Amino acid sequence: MSRFCFFGGKNGNRTAKNIGLVLMAAGMLILLLSVPSWLWASFLGIVLVSIGFLIWRFG
Repeated sequence: MSRFCFFGGKNGNRTAKNIGLVLMAAGMLILLLSVPSWLWASFLGIVLVSIGFLIWRFG
């Protein structure tokens, strides 16, 4: 089992990948809809995409 596995087991990997994909999609949606002057929304989108990718890749 990987040390980055958050949920454990074979179904946990699928769950982690789904959560990662949802976080990446939410981050991309925030990035696409944020006005460039809204720095906090852009930062939040980048953070969500990054965390989602890490969970998807290592989960």
